[in-house]
Amino acid sequence: MATAWASQLATDNDKDLDYYYREYHQELCRYAVSKFGLSHSEAEDLVQEAFARMAPQLRVGDIEHVRAFLYRSVHNATIDALRKGQVRESYAQSVQDDPDREQDSLSPERVATSRQFLGLINRALWSMPHKRRRLLLMNRVDGLSYAEIARREGLSATVVKKHVAKALAGCQEALRAHGGEL
Repeated sequence: MATAWASQLATDNDKDLDYYYREYHQELCRYAVSKFGLSHSEAEDLVQEAFARMAPQLRVGDIEHVRAFLYRSVHNATIDALRKGQVRESYAQSVQDDPDREQDSLSPERVATSRQFLGLINRALWSMPHKRRRLLLMNRVDGLSYAEIARREGLSATVVKKHVAKALAGCQEALRAHGGEL
């Protein structure tokens, strides 16, 4: 009994990639089409990818159940392709919703303007008193409410609100001093 299994395993290991391709190609394509609703050409591509994944391992003889390995490879390749498609669709939808987004975000002018704006705000922040800067950042960057900042800092909410308002006014003044918008 053990020798029959060992001889069958040896026979399976002697089979080459071409044999398995002829044996399982159509079956795997039908599986991908029926299970995932792919077109025949998409299924062909994914089955080809599964065979490409199998080739190095087949040469070494690491695959005991070739058919099961191929089914799992097609399944995994299909899941990967569907996920990539979802990412592409999501990105395409976001660009479609804001057509200027992609073009603006890549333009050198936009990059230079953004750097200039950040430099200006950075200088304005560092020129204000430490306490005022800290309270503004806690509110605008950390997203804390005036009441939460007041509780943490031991101040009244009114004092926090006044400091944040003065910090914002300082940033707006810095923008105005440089011609308004950049």
